[in-house]
Amino acid sequence: MVAISAISCDSSDENPPFDTGKDYFPLKKGNFQIYDVTSIEYTLGVPETLRYELKITTTDSFPNPEGNYTYILYRSKRNEGASEFSYLDTWSARMDTREIVMNEENTTFFKIKLPVSKGDEWDGNLYNNKGEDTYTMEDVKIPFDVNGATFDDCIVINQNDNQDFVVTLDQRKEVYARNIGLVYKEVRVLNYCTVGSCLGEQEIESGMILTQTMKSYGVE
Repeated sequence: MVAISAISCDSSDENPPFDTGKDYFPLKKGNFQIYDVTSIEYTLGVPETLRYELKITTTDSFPNPEGNYTYILYRSKRNEGASEFSYLDTWSARMDTREIVMNEENTTFFKIKLPVSKGDEWDGNLYNNKGEDTYTMEDVKIPFDVNGATFDDCIVINQNDNQDFVVTLDQRKEVYARNIGLVYKEVRVLNYCTVGSCLGEQEIESGMILTQTMKSYGVE
């Protein structure tokens, strides 16, 4: 835990440094986060539930053509009952004064618009060919509870909330804590049966429900 001390209101506080919001997604070699993940995948209406720990480590960085740095994110997984993490895949991330971008499984997503401001909207699929997907900065600088711990300064990004309970449900949200990064992720993408008597009954044919919650973090 980090102790919070009182800040005096003297003349040095009259012009505080501009808050870009970059530290909601800290990128530094050696940083790691460990998450508890529960994933339910539906195939032909049959659910399969997986529970595991996911570890993400920032292992390296290199200059990119945009004039900044791209950071390598090494992802590993530990199944229930296992003692060691095993390699899963490698992602990457980069940022500048306007945006934070992540490459996930060879697909690039515009994760966060900078500087952060409540109500801002942007196309999360701007750098891929998946079609427009509007993300919304739902909240900024709010507390958020995860696994019994409270993170005092967080942003909440609503990636989708279509509220369609007939054909396809698509609800996705991510929460980032200042100086820590992602602390909570929720994905509910479900396709419902729409043929015959099952129409409107929310009978799941395919899709996924995933929750990813912060367990621990630090520097290696």
